[in-house]
Amino acid sequence: MNTLLERRPALFTILLAALTALTSLSIDMSLPAMPELQQAFRAGVSSVQLTLSIFLTGFALGQIICGPLSDRWGRRPVLLAGLALFTLAGLACAGSTSLGMLVAARFLHGMGASVGPVVARAIVRDRFDSRRASAVLSQITQVMIVAPLLAPTLGGYLLVNLGWPAIFTVLGVSGALFTLACWRFLPETARAKDEGEGVKAPAVRESLRAVLRHRESLRHALTTCFAYAGMFAYVGSSPFVLIDGFGVKEENFGYFFAMTAVALLVAATVNRALLKRQTPSLLILRRGVLILFAAGASLALACWFGVGGLAGVIVPMIAYMFGQGLVMPNATAVAMAPHGESAGVVSSLMGALQTGGGALAGYLVGAFYDHTPLSLGVTVAVFATLSLLANGLNFSFKERRADALHVTSEAY
Repeated sequence: MNTLLERRPALFTILLAALTALTSLSIDMSLPAMPELQQAFRAGVSSVQLTLSIFLTGFALGQIICGPLSDRWGRRPVLLAGLALFTLAGLACAGSTSLGMLVAARFLHGMGASVGPVVARAIVRDRFDSRRASAVLSQITQVMIVAPLLAPTLGGYLLVNLGWPAIFTVLGVSGALFTLACWRFLPETARAKDEGEGVKAPAVRESLRAVLRHRESLRHALTTCFAYAGMFAYVGSSPFVLIDGFGVKEENFGYFFAMTAVALLVAATVNRALLKRQTPSLLILRRGVLILFAAGASLALACWFGVGGLAGVIVPMIAYMFGQGLVMPNATAVAMAPHGESAGVVSSLMGALQTGGGALAGYLVGAFYDHTPLSLGVTVAVFATLSLLANGLNFSFKERRADALHVTSEAY
C-alpha cells in the first residue's frame, strides 16, 4: 500500500508532530491571557489556573479512553472524532461568558486534544521498532518545537490586538484544519481486529496490569511522569512568575518562553545525532535525567536565596528543557517497546501519568504562589529528584549489561 509514510516521510512526520503539538498549542497560546482572564472574570490566580488544571484533567481522562478505543477500532476513526471535539470545544471556549463556562469548555477541549499525542505515539509504535521509534520521536519533537516557540508570541499578539476570545477561535479553526488533513492524508496503521475483539474492560485491565508489572516499562513511565511534572510547573506558573513577578510585558512573554523551548529543539537534534552514533537509548536517557536533577537543584537554590533575578529562573529552566528533550523520546520508546499489541493502552497510561503529574505540579505551584518564584523552584526540584529516583528503581547488574548491549543494527 502506497502510504503517506512511504511517499512523503517528511510530511508524515510533520503531521504526527502537529497532532502531538495540540496540547502545547492549547496551553501555550493561552498563557499570556491568564492575567487578562483574571481581570475579565474578576477571579483570583488559583481560579484562573483552574482553566489549565481542568484542561489537563480532561486531557488525562481522554487519553485513558481513546488509547484502548484506538487499539480496537483503529487510529483514524478515534483520531477524527477527537479532533472534531477539539474543534467544537475551542469555539465554545471563545464564546464563554463566564469563568464556569470557560472551565467546562476547557475540560472538553482537553479531552479532544488528548487524542493527538496518544494516537501519534501509537502510530509510531505500529510502524517502527524501539530504536527507530526513538529517532522518529526525536524528529517529531524537532518539528513540534515550533508550537512552544511561536504559540505564546502568537497568543500575546492576538490578546493585545483582538482580545482573549481570538486565541480560542484560532485554536478551533486549527482543529478543523487538522481534522481535514488527517482525514485526507493519514493512513490506518493498527492491526485489523477480529470480529468480537471489542473493547472489553477485563482486556483493558489486563493490558494495564501487564504494563504495571513490567518493571522497565513502569519505571520509564514514572520517569516521564515526574519529568513532565517539573516542566509543567514552569509552563503553568510562567505567566504569573514572569509577567506578575518580574514585570515582563504580555507581548514580550513569548520571547522569554521561547528561550526555554529552543532547548527542547537542541536536545532533539543532539538525541538524533547520538542515536546515529549507536549510543544506547537508555544511556542517553540517564544523562538526561541527571541534567534534570542538576537544573532543578540550581533553580531551587537561585529562588531560595533570591539570586540571579529573571536569569536565575530562565537559565536553569533552559537546562531543564534540554534534559527533558533527551528524556521524553527515549523513555517513551523504551517503555512502549515490549507492548506492541496494546500500544494504545500503553500510550494512554503514559499520557495519563504525565498529565496527572503536570496537573499536580501546576496545583502545587499555584497553591503556594507568593508573587515570587520560590514555589516554582521547589516544585521543579522535587519532581526532578523523583524522576531521578524513578529512573534508578530496581536497577540491577543484569540491566546495566543489557543497556550496554541495547544497540540495534540501524539508527537514524
